Amino acid sequence: MKEALSSFDVTAVVKELQRYVDWNLDKVYQPTREHLILALKSRGEGKEFINFFVGKWLFRSTKTKEMPQQPTDFAMMLRKRVSNARLTGVRQQGFERIIVLTLEKDGKYELVLELFAEGNVVLVKDGIIIQPLISRTWKHRVVRARREFAFPPPIPDPSEMDQGAIMEMMKASDADIVRTLATRMNLGGRYSEEACARLGIDPHREAADVSVDESSAILDMIKTLMKEAKESEKGIIVKKGGVVEDVVPISMRTYDGGETSEFPSFSEAIEEYISMKPATKKEKVAEESKDSGKLKRKIAQQEAAVTSLQNESKDAQAAGDALYAIYGEVNAIIATAKRNVDASGDVGDIPGVVSFDRKSSILNVKIADATFRLDIKGSVESSAQRYYEDAKKAKRKLEGLLVVLVETRKEIEQQKKMMMKASDAEKTKHKPTKRFWFERYRWFISSEDAVVLGGKDAKSNDMLVKKHLDDGDRYAHADMHGAPSIVVKMKDGVGEETLREACEFAVATSKAWNAKIGSAAGYWVLPEQVSKTPQSGEYLAKGAFVIRGKRNYTNKIDIRLAIGEIVFEDERKIMCGPISAVRAKCTRLVILRPGRIEKNRFAKVLADRFGVPIEEIQSILPPGDLDILESSGIDIQELTSRRANGES
Repeated sequence: MKEALSSFDVTAVVKELQRYVDWNLDKVYQPTREHLILALKSRGEGKEFINFFVGKWLFRSTKTKEMPQQPTDFAMMLRKRVSNARLTGVRQQGFERIIVLTLEKDGKYELVLELFAEGNVVLVKDGIIIQPLISRTWKHRVVRARREFAFPPPIPDPSEMDQGAIMEMMKASDADIVRTLATRMNLGGRYSEEACARLGIDPHREAADVSVDESSAILDMIKTLMKEAKESEKGIIVKKGGVVEDVVPISMRTYDGGETSEFPSFSEAIEEYISMKPATKKEKVAEESKDSGKLKRKIAQQEAAVTSLQNESKDAQAAGDALYAIYGEVNAIIATAKRNVDASGDVGDIPGVVSFDRKSSILNVKIADATFRLDIKGSVESSAQRYYEDAKKAKRKLEGLLVVLVETRKEIEQQKKMMMKASDAEKTKHKPTKRFWFERYRWFISSEDAVVLGGKDAKSNDMLVKKHLDDGDRYAHADMHGAPSIVVKMKDGVGEETLREACEFAVATSKAWNAKIGSAAGYWVLPEQVSKTPQSGEYLAKGAFVIRGKRNYTNKIDIRLAIGEIVFEDERKIMCGPISAVRAKCTRLVILRPGRIEKNRFAKVLADRFGVPIEEIQSILPPGDLDILESSGIDIQELTSRRANGES
């Protein structure tokens, strides 16, 4: 069942949203933290709405909904900035699940709607973030107020690819055709299968075996599907057994003969699909207790406001301090701007100046990757003082909000206990996945499709090596005591990448995890180097082995693992292993490191998200508590927000 729009779907929705170019943005509403509604109006057309469910859905609608009487802080910020702005453009960023609305009102704004991962809404002006719905920091990207906005690293855009590029991508893949198209071209599984079906190509053939002519035909077909989506004037809901299964903008050969319903537009189909889609467990619990749902939304809004005010106060204070730190440079810019304005009415070409508002005499200046507002009618001191006053105002608001937040948390505590009981009862109903022979041990499937096994304790260490370390296999271990034995079941095509992953697995499942050290070393050896016979006079503990001869080391291994959903021998499994192995096989995954989130609490959330018994998650997690570095395709906001608040 489709749970969110794909990049392909976004292409079709963006085409429909072109209708609103030159309309005015009337108001912004936020019925829940995850739902943003943009009300637009046009003379002679009345009022219509763009609905954005953060990280999931986007569609246009003519239906009037009951709106909240009190706007959220984020909705108020948007109203203040862009109410009555003219919508001048709607575009999809490349082939990303990102939509950019261009708005003009006293300057040019961009409202960025992000559908990937947990999603986000970001208001940008002149390349600088005014305010995001959710502040986040990644290695490659920072989304915070007053920072320069940057899109995430781009994914391949089929419309810009040539035959050589797709052939190279196919040859470099170790997955089948459909998974390669779904993950590396961001098509999603359904449209990848459709391309193969129309061409009569087996989607489960190895991608590396595709011929030049076949790869060229696949690329042409993908471009054909994209063209159909851009030109489509319909939407189709697909049902399976009477229950909605998918919503698509084009006729699909893979759904021939199925139960379908056609709508005049893709947006109408999406809106109907959402209303018909069976509620998730979280939605069912919310329906059973409307009061609890209101409280949860209330506390989420308050927590978001606390974070926003904390950032606002901190950033304003830092900006004021920074002006004094570069006093001379700032003073020179103000003086030059004053002279130029007095002489010609304009600031002229001054290095670092981004924009100038004549009405307010405010100069936006970029110095060393930071942007400042300078009043050219004042001084460095007066500009800094404005920032300090902003910081004080934010602090005063924060103090009052924290008092309210404490009361709301007390009010919600009893409801949370009831919700947990209901949630736990639901989780016990999850059906287990098929169990394989290797699950008596720790395990993962490498990026080169090798089965890699690890001991869970001294007894299983002995059993693993005795029963499963065969000639031609490899043995891996962390360079420390208290680590499991790792056996790599070798086969054709398995090489250095798998051996490196085995060393990473050995380190991450050792005592190093609970020790919370930054990195450690691991090594691999041949089976004949592994022995249970100690030197004369020495004692060998149960589960331990003697390694003789050269060890092949991998040094400075970061203590990291990932957990995600894979398909193994046509069966769905949840796998925890090295990041590269999980990324190669999963689109829904979470990257972990040693930390403070209690392991069993994390397991409960993941079991619910993956729809498996909690025991399946507990049995594969690393040996101690953890932190979340990154997630993709999985909503784990309740864990990340608690971590952000300092809860363990």
